[in-house]
Amino acid sequence: MTEEITVEVTDNVGEWTKFLKKQYRRELAELSREYPHNRSLIIDYRKILNNKLAFELLRSPGKVIGDIRDAIIQNKLLKLKDGQDPDLINVRFTNLPQKTNVRDIRADQINTFVALEGILRKTTEVRPRIVTAVFRCRTCGKNTDPVPQGYGRFDEPDFCPNCERKTRLDLVMNRCRFVDAQKLRIQESPEGLRGGEQPQTLDIDVTDDLTGMVSPGDRVVLNGILRSVQRINYGQKSTLFDIYLECNSIEVAEKEFEEVSISEEDEAKIMALARDPLVYKKIARSIAPTIYGTDDVKEAIALQLFGGIAKDMPDGSRLRGDVHVLLVGDPGIAKSQILRYVVKLSPRGIYTSGKSSTSAGLTATAVKDEFGDGRWTLEAGALVLADMGIAAVERWTRWRRKTGARCTRRWSSSATTTRPRSSQRAGGSSSAT
Repeated sequence: MTEEITVEVTDNVGEWTKFLKKQYRRELAELSREYPHNRSLIIDYRKILNNKLAFELLRSPGKVIGDIRDAIIQNKLLKLKDGQDPDLINVRFTNLPQKTNVRDIRADQINTFVALEGILRKTTEVRPRIVTAVFRCRTCGKNTDPVPQGYGRFDEPDFCPNCERKTRLDLVMNRCRFVDAQKLRIQESPEGLRGGEQPQTLDIDVTDDLTGMVSPGDRVVLNGILRSVQRINYGQKSTLFDIYLECNSIEVAEKEFEEVSISEEDEAKIMALARDPLVYKKIARSIAPTIYGTDDVKEAIALQLFGGIAKDMPDGSRLRGDVHVLLVGDPGIAKSQILRYVVKLSPRGIYTSGKSSTSAGLTATAVKDEFGDGRWTLEAGALVLADMGIAAVERWTRWRRKTGARCTRRWSSSATTTRPRSSQRAGGSSSAT
């Protein structure tokens, strides 16, 4: 006796249609008025009440986005002035409940919808990318059907589909469809790293109206589909694949310190310490306690870690409340150890030395490298990455004595409290001495 197999058939397009009519009627009406200048429908993941639809988005995002587009077009949810169907509509999702670190990405997450949080390290220029290409045969002179183009490699037919001859095909520019494209590189947040770990990075593919939204140094949450590309070494295909994120939406994170949970016992200890008349010296001596004889240096660093109060003057100028500390001395007096201890204490700290501590490396620099396929790439420096935190810069300079020709190296270390870029425009500064 054969067993009966029951298959559950669900109308996903119909369910998405009901969801959009109930939750996003106002957004669809606004999108109808502003199309094609605004062609993105932003859906909050927390509003998806159907658990099946929410789970399907995480596992099969490409199918879900296609179902939503079909629901919009088939049911005429967007009423355009010319009566045509919106073929360039973008469906974007935000506020995913779980965020993934770059170093925690695994093979089972490929082609799934993920959310990554970190700092933007590099951005390329915004340039047009071809999406569908139309070719003209040199022999028969007829045009081919639009050929879809993927990420990276340009696909061109080997022969003409009309005359079936293997001949050269010319690209018809006025029949092709282009879209704005930009390439980003995200880096793990420094406060989430354990001691001695190097931050890992991931490349992001951004298209259409998401391009040009962010700049290097911004703390962002990137939602998108994790894709893979096969490596090719000297013309041979490899078994290893490179991964990148096909970005669906960008959320700019708030530049604030993480909340610290304080228990009642901790609060009692803090209040007792506040009433101690020697609290100033205790705080200073608690910085790098194994290093002796530098009480004045530790006091200055303690003042920098606590910071001051910014003042807005009557004439509109702004005075920052933070100070910069410059340590100058001979080698072997524990300047580097103090700097590393400061970075360890700060919730957001960046330590840099050597080549990256030049003036261009501290702020931002434009370079041509493989990341941008030979294009100009804007890369963030130490001060930009340490925004709202501590930037510890170590470098050496040469100086020549007046009495002789011998050249001596001296190391200078500086700890800088960086301010947000909005404060810098108002009169603040984040440059290191």
